[in-house]
Amino acid sequence: MSGAGRWPCPCCGYLVLEDGPGMYEICPICFWEDDRAQLRWPLMAGGANRVRLVDAQRHYADHGVCREEDRPHVRPATDADRREPGFRHIDLLIDDIELAPDPRVPWPADLAGLYWWRPGFGRRRGEGLSPAG
Repeated sequence: MSGAGRWPCPCCGYLVLEDGPGMYEICPICFWEDDRAQLRWPLMAGGANRVRLVDAQRHYADHGVCREEDRPHVRPATDADRREPGFRHIDLLIDDIELAPDPRVPWPADLAGLYWWRPGFGRRRGEGLSPAG
């Protein structure tokens, strides 16, 4: 599937996912399982990955895999693999991510609205909040 996906992995940013955000696909490059809850609440441990997304991103940046025990399941990125333009790891100084589930805050209709690096992400510190979506 090298470079064939149209959706980015939220851990490594490579366009390797086929089914859309939060659809529980596993990235072949870093082995992150695209868990919708961890996409929305990246400081939440547990879920499909057992580690927080922010920690998995840091581990991938340093070691090329989201968790060391997953190394046998990953492949290195190739020249054919592409990162989504503008992808970056979560920056807790500028990305006003949700810290915990709040039943009063609805899910966005389009889960791509949870991609913190995209211009449409409405939770940047100092910019206020946009309606869900």
